[in-house]
Amino acid sequence: MDEFAAEIGVTTRTVRAYHSRGLLPPPVRAGRTPYYLRGHLVRMRQVLWFQRQGLSLDAVQALLEPDAFLSRVLTVGRGVTEAIRGRADLTESMVQSGLLARRADGTVEVCAPRALLLASAQGTSTVAALARLAEVAQEIAPQADAVLEVLWRANPCPTGNSGLTLDELAALAIEVIRARVTHVVRQQSLLVPPG
Repeated sequence: MDEFAAEIGVTTRTVRAYHSRGLLPPPVRAGRTPYYLRGHLVRMRQVLWFQRQGLSLDAVQALLEPDAFLSRVLTVGRGVTEAIRGRADLTESMVQSGLLARRADGTVEVCAPRALLLASAQGTSTVAALARLAEVAQEIAPQADAVLEVLWRANPCPTGNSGLTLDELAALAIEVIRARVTHVVRQQSLLVPPG
């Protein structure tokens, strides 16, 4: 940690604070020895750059980890746990689609709170929103797999220091899909006459 902190020009206390806030993932361990990888360095540089622009740590987390930030500030997890109680079929479908994750204590963690909030914003029940999200996630899985495959092939060295990590590839895939969908929606809105 001392070497990592020195590399980015902060104290080890700052590195620990970023770990505790979820802004920096824990180091990779080989036995008892922690190692910081290139992805850690990239993330810390992003955080520090945003801070120099005047953003608070909450704002930085909201930008870099929006789902983690929403999970922290909203209580969607409890609402989802209540909504799916006794609905093993829906729970399993949501877990398989990656929208939920099971915790050791039996509760669920919402992995996509933005999607749940958007689906619920239409005034539907939480159960109906979850069912619709699971259905959509299953239908788009082949396209998502194809995008990730394209990015994987374009990645110069997926497991080495010069390539993107799997988490970075996933984030890039999400942003590429988001940008493309946003573009298509904007183009279609230009074609639809107002009123």
